[in-house]
Amino acid sequence: MNKKIKCLVLSLSMSTILIAACSSDTGKSSTKTDADSNEAGTVNIHTVTSEYSSAKYPKGDDITNNVWIKRYQEKFNINVQTDWVSDEYDTKLNLAISSNDLPDVFRVNPSQLRQLMEADMLMDLSVAFDQYASERLKGYMTSDVDSYESGKKDGKLYGIPQMHWGLIEQPDFVWIRNDWKEELGLKDPKSVEDIKNIALKFMEKHGGYGIAVDQSLDYLNLLGIAWNAHPDLWIKDQTGQLAYGSIQPEMKNALAEWAEWYKQGIIDPEFAIKDFNAMNADIVAGKVGIQPYYQWWGYNPGVDTVANLGKDAIFYPYLIPTVDGKEAKQSIFFANNNYIVMKKDFANPQAVIEILNDYAYVVDEGNGKESPETLSALLDNDIAHVVGAFRVLNPNSDYEQFEAVSAALETKDTSGLTTSGMWQKYNNSVEFMKNATPGAVGDYLQQGAPKNAYGLAKKVLDSENFTKTALWGVTPEILSSYGTTLDDILTEGFTKIIMGTESIDSFDVVVQNWRAAGGDDATQAVNDAYGNQ
Repeated sequence: MNKKIKCLVLSLSMSTILIAACSSDTGKSSTKTDADSNEAGTVNIHTVTSEYSSAKYPKGDDITNNVWIKRYQEKFNINVQTDWVSDEYDTKLNLAISSNDLPDVFRVNPSQLRQLMEADMLMDLSVAFDQYASERLKGYMTSDVDSYESGKKDGKLYGIPQMHWGLIEQPDFVWIRNDWKEELGLKDPKSVEDIKNIALKFMEKHGGYGIAVDQSLDYLNLLGIAWNAHPDLWIKDQTGQLAYGSIQPEMKNALAEWAEWYKQGIIDPEFAIKDFNAMNADIVAGKVGIQPYYQWWGYNPGVDTVANLGKDAIFYPYLIPTVDGKEAKQSIFFANNNYIVMKKDFANPQAVIEILNDYAYVVDEGNGKESPETLSALLDNDIAHVVGAFRVLNPNSDYEQFEAVSAALETKDTSGLTTSGMWQKYNNSVEFMKNATPGAVGDYLQQGAPKNAYGLAKKVLDSENFTKTALWGVTPEILSSYGTTLDDILTEGFTKIIMGTESIDSFDVVVQNWRAAGGDDATQAVNDAYGNQ
């Protein structure tokens, strides 16, 4: 039910001796894998993936044929073949699971991991990971033991967590268009009333509406913390029991205010029919100047906004304030949401682990060991994100990276920049400051700008001004089994309240419907699993 978590990073280095030794330990392979492995000295690996729309490929490359795929072949004699690519990845993968038509290696969410483990369709990776994972890769796991343990069943490792960039990426912000704000001489928002007034001033001057959100309510819900509501988070209620934040009384208060905003035209009048892309299209077109958003606004829609409207149209992040003028307590979710798995009869798990080793090497140690041209090809233009199941991230990377980049930008001493990621953030921040290059605005707003997302996020983490979800680990099976059904009930009901087709008093009816549809059972399961911790 966490709606903001992302994927991770991988690495390699192997020999045919290791392949033979490991394949004898892991059982017989399927017909497809047997045939593939008969090619002289080459290991063939079948995978599936989803498209990564913001990646910019050199001419002739795509997600199935790119610099990473070529690296696997040229450096390690591993041929990665992509059987399918889908924007509806989870849906298509669920069909593949139900028909037992699995690739060798693929990415799964927690629900799919549990389903596959229960059906005994996955390889036990405990021995292979212990033998072939680099010390660096193993270090990622010891840095976040909870995520590592969540990939196990009965002490056996079936899913290698793809990890995350660290909790510093989780705090959320209200992003405000800077040229409009300065044009009107408006101060930084210190309360919810300030946000409302900025929106009204923007509307008066520039027309349109005040705040960009979409039909999922995911982005509007980010403002819930202003009323001490924590949508999607499992928290302790007044009785000490674990409860779902989206159905607590504080959420009703937020909805009452949002319904008033909708009447005033502050909330996009067409939000109920706009998806994520349509919401961002209005930002890029200059129709709206405020957006509740995650820390990566600068990457999307930031790049297109600056390219279309110029550098002065940049949006800056601000900490979300409360209704009484304090800094709101942020919501922190369990960070790992994806796992690398291999089908039970796969012959070459060590080859995959060696690829994971290589990705971690490139990202964490490539600087100074690989040529700048090689690193640029592997990491720039979002190419670092097109590897699908073949990566694990360093869960400490972004916090350490932010501190190093901030110091270098302040002192001009770059000796503390020790990874390619640090250099990328530093160089792009400087590039945007000098030339306002649109492609550099993501790193600039995340780490290099006078008002930057990670600087604000670090303040939240260092002051511990956050509430962590009580569901700190694997999601109970019964909760996973409901899929989006329970959240869909809330989204539909809350949308009607905001739009005024139902009164605020219908909140209690929506909650009752949620409970009757399985919410009570889900709540009991969460309490059984985590209530005594």
